[in-house]
Amino acid sequence: MQTTLRLNDELYRRAKAEAARQGITLTRLIEEGIRLRLAQTPRSPKEIKLHTYSSGVPFDLTPEEIKRLIHETDIQPPKDLLP
Repeated sequence: MQTTLRLNDELYRRAKAEAARQGITLTRLIEEGIRLRLAQTPRSPKEIKLHTYSSGVPFDLTPEEIKRLIHETDIQPPKDLLP
């Protein structure tokens, strides 16, 4: 497959010189670089562990009750909280 790449001039010069030093084509150097980069890319995102803490006070409000209380008290919630 053929494609066109737009490279920074300095990066191109360094890559061309490195390919010549190794006795390979610039195409091969770029292919090897892409293979190495793809091999380092994780296949799935790392699991993030979130800790939860109890306030010690039971919280028995439903989302609907919370919305009703917000509307009744003139609290201005963040715009992304309520539709």
